[in-house]
Amino acid sequence: MERLRTAASEVQVLRVNQLDARQLDGEITSILRQQLQEASLAEWPERFAPELDALLQVALWRYTVWIDEPTPGARLQNLRYGAVAWRGKVEALTKLQKFGFLLLWVLLPWLGRRGQELLERQGSPLATWLLHRAAPKVVALHSLLVAGNFLAFLRWGSFSELRDRLLGIRLVHIDPTARRQVAFEYMNRVMIWNGLSEFLMTVLPLVNLSRLRQNITRRLRLPQAPAASAEGVGGMNREAQRPEMPQSCGFCGASPMTLPLRSSCNHVFCYYCVASEMMENPKASCPRCGERIESLRHLQ
Repeated sequence: MERLRTAASEVQVLRVNQLDARQLDGEITSILRQQLQEASLAEWPERFAPELDALLQVALWRYTVWIDEPTPGARLQNLRYGAVAWRGKVEALTKLQKFGFLLLWVLLPWLGRRGQELLERQGSPLATWLLHRAAPKVVALHSLLVAGNFLAFLRWGSFSELRDRLLGIRLVHIDPTARRQVAFEYMNRVMIWNGLSEFLMTVLPLVNLSRLRQNITRRLRLPQAPAASAEGVGGMNREAQRPEMPQSCGFCGASPMTLPLRSSCNHVFCYYCVASEMMENPKASCPRCGERIESLRHLQ
């Protein structure tokens, strides 16, 4: 029973660990390529970039997969490549699987890039047919298979790459009892969020949210048209030109309002809202039209 439990823990690997291992391997290869280009006396021509990438991949394969050692990214995630038997037993990769890894991960990508460039230069009818007819169909089929494999990986958690599924190899734990290390990027996000939360909890009680909301509302709303004078069309006075009582208070937005009062600009507010605003700021202005509140009277 203990052996079965150990084998199961060795095989069951978190999906995020497998994806992180792939990404780390790619980033480490990019760093090695950049350092090699900076250390070399002569600059590498751009046309030899695929060969340089292939050489780095071959060197990485030779000193990791070929000798049954984990890749740098997999080691950081406590993972290694292994062949899982039907009963969950993890076995070392066979030579056929190792050469297949070299073929699918290194040689075929390099041949694909060079083959496309060769077909583009030739311009023969066969090359044109392969480049514009056959290649897009093959690429579309490959993309469909990769997408299906990734959905299966998300469902069952094994074979994160289609190439691994074809070879029958998986990423398994080096030490099943080791605890997963949390990424520094995630830790930094948590620390920043906690600091921001504490800062907001300290500052928000000191902010007058009501006044802030009024200022924002005042700036976002379009100012109302000024009322016509008594000499306007039909001799209508200012009171007649003003709109009827609004449905909500201009300060708190409550409806119905508590003890409504009409201001000098003919807008209506709750008694407690406008009274507290006038006590805090004797030169308070109406949040609806921006005019200064000079007087208040009970709503008739």
